[in-house]
Amino acid sequence: MKLFLPRYYVAGYDHVSVDRLKENGIRLLLCDIDNTLVSAFEPDPNEKVIRFIRQIEAAGIKVAVCSNSTRKRTLRFSEDLGIQKAYYFSFKPLPYNFIRAMHHYHVEPGQTALLGDQIFTDIIGGNAAGLYTILTNPVTVKDKTSTRLMRFFEKYVFIGLEKKYNFRKGVFDD
Repeated sequence: MKLFLPRYYVAGYDHVSVDRLKENGIRLLLCDIDNTLVSAFEPDPNEKVIRFIRQIEAAGIKVAVCSNSTRKRTLRFSEDLGIQKAYYFSFKPLPYNFIRAMHHYHVEPGQTALLGDQIFTDIIGGNAAGLYTILTNPVTVKDKTSTRLMRFFEKYVFIGLEKKYNFRKGVFDD
């Protein structure tokens, strides 16, 4: 059950505390796109997302995008944010692109955080790889069809997490 438990739970990406990341030795933040930073149906980063990324970078933390989205979407989104590295078709929860990103930035798993909105892809994958996992509330309730199925099962994971760890959906660390 601990594989499903995020290390940090926030109401939205913009609630991520830079100080908390620094205190935990984070040097690289891997960000999901769809429903983490913007809606899965929103093609471009908005000003709020751009400010968030700049704030993280200003603190000396590198940022990369790690998404299960298409090459075109992931690269365009990253380019619009001025992010150097983007990993598309990541097949999260598999750790391949986490490892590639850590190798590129010369960081260890304990120095890497993964920000995402899904337990079955982001949190399980990040925890299995030894990353500092950050679960964010989805940006919108409208999901792609494939994600809707995972959200159904997530309800039961939250029930188990509450029973075992007193971790409650909607009770954020921020």
